[in-house]
Amino acid sequence: MPQLAEATDSPTRRRILAAAEKRFAAFGYRRTGIAEIAREAGVAAGTLYRYFENKEEIFRAVMRELLEAWLETARRVLSEGGTAVERLRRLGEASVDYNRENALINSVYRRDEEIIFAPLLEELHEHLLTQNVAMIADVLRDGIREGTIRDVDPERAAFILFLGGDALSNQTHHPYREVLPLYGEIMMNGLLPR
Repeated sequence: MPQLAEATDSPTRRRILAAAEKRFAAFGYRRTGIAEIAREAGVAAGTLYRYFENKEEIFRAVMRELLEAWLETARRVLSEGGTAVERLRRLGEASVDYNRENALINSVYRRDEEIIFAPLLEELHEHLLTQNVAMIADVLRDGIREGTIRDVDPERAAFILFLGGDALSNQTHHPYREVLPLYGEIMMNGLLPR
């Protein structure tokens, strides 16, 4: 078995990942092969194997980068000023924008949804869930301290908020951008008449 290249930030590796992201977004996981990724990246197929063992590893690396980019965006949005409620609203809006602007995430959820919770992505989704819930729970704690959010279990409430938003972003019946405000209103104010 060939030894993998050590440089995780080399220009060639970045070019391979960019090409893979483009191919996966356009054709899905199943219809994208190593040869197509190599051609798109402008390298020989053998070069891919210097950086990755197989297509699955390339896909994991692409998804890991996308998820880390989202987490960086979420941290930045949540670190901006405002009440906990305002920060959570901005997080929802950033989520809408990130999902809309990311062709691969949209493609995976539309075309390759069967692999979302398969072993291929399970650990990445778990990391995404854990990190998002932790960030949201911190904001809820801030809201409880400032009196803008009632005293609830921050971790469980964050878990519910994340899962609800995650489910909404993955459904196709109603555009995410249109249903997110109502979801936020229901979550923050409930369904009882005022």
